[in-house]
Amino acid sequence: MSVARLKHDLYQKLIVARNALSAYLKLRKAKGYMSVAESNHLRDSLFDLCAFWREKHPRLKLALREDELAALHRGLDAISSAAVCLMTGSHDCPLYITVDADKLERAIATLNLSIRQLTHHQAPAEA
Repeated sequence: MSVARLKHDLYQKLIVARNALSAYLKLRKAKGYMSVAESNHLRDSLFDLCAFWREKHPRLKLALREDELAALHRGLDAISSAAVCLMTGSHDCPLYITVDADKLERAIATLNLSIRQLTHHQAPAEA
């Protein structure tokens, strides 16, 4: 797989993760809690994305510019923080958890910034 394809795949996975986190957060705010199964599913997919990044990072590091790598690092750090946040909140009931919505909002905001920066890098190349 070419580096350009890897970068594109990672970019798309960041967008999917951001959308999944946003949907989860909206439901969390509406209900006030989430099921453990929903949280575990999202957490596992976020950790899978982090593992994908760790696996592909050495190859991408050689080909991408510093600012692109920084944007990807920032986005993946936000993904990692959100995944860890999804591990917390299980207090009284083993079936439902109350995840800290503020932490998820910060992770989504950071992801939005990273995606925006990566989008600006891709726009001139596509023109």
